[in-house]
Amino acid sequence: MRIFILTFLMLISSMSMINAEPLIDRNAPIAVMDFGVHKGTSNPDFDLLNAERATSEYVIQYLVDMYHFNIIDKDIFIDKLKAENLNITGLIDPDTAKRIGEILGVKYIIYGNVVNVSLNEEMKEDARVASNATIKTVTANIVLRIMDVETGSIIMASKGTGVSTSGFGNVLIFFRVGNVKVSQESVHNALKKAAFQAVDILVRRLQC
Repeated sequence: MRIFILTFLMLISSMSMINAEPLIDRNAPIAVMDFGVHKGTSNPDFDLLNAERATSEYVIQYLVDMYHFNIIDKDIFIDKLKAENLNITGLIDPDTAKRIGEILGVKYIIYGNVVNVSLNEEMKEDARVASNATIKTVTANIVLRIMDVETGSIIMASKGTGVSTSGFGNVLIFFRVGNVKVSQESVHNALKKAAFQAVDILVRRLQC
C-alpha cells in the first residue's frame, strides 16, 4: 500500500512538472547584453580576446538557431544604451535593467560573466612528428542570468563549462593565459561550448 501511494505521488508530481507553465514568454522580445569578465579570470590582456562580446554573440546564436527566441539585434541598441551611460556588461542592477527595458521595449534581458578561464598542459607522443607534442586544454566557465526588467528580479540563472583541446604550434594566432601561450581559437571554442551549455540549462529550467 505504501509503495502504491509513493508511486501515485511521484506520478502526480511528474505530471505537474510536465504541465507547468513556462516561466517566461518565449515570443517576448529579449535583449542580450555583453558579458563581463571577472577580475582574476586571466591576465589583464584577456580583454584582447574580446571575450565579453564574443560570449554574448554565442548566447544569441544558440538562443535563435536552437530555441527560436525573439532576440533583438544588439548592433541596433548598443549605441543607444551607451548614449544613456548605462552599464551594459557584467552584473546589471534592477534600476539599470528597468531603464534598459524602457529604452529598448523589451521584457527580459540576459546578461552574465566569464568567471574563469584556465589552461592545462600535457606532453603526449605525436606520431606525426615522431616526438612529443604539448597538448593544451582550455576550460572556460560562464554564468548567465535572465531578468524581468519590470520587476528587476532574476528569473533564473545557469552556469556553463566548455573545454577545448589543441596541440601547440597548430594555430598562428596565440594569446597568453597566465604565462603560457594558447591559441585564440581554443579560448573562443571553449567560451562557445560554455555558452551553449549554459543556454541549454537555462531553457530547460525555464521549461520553454
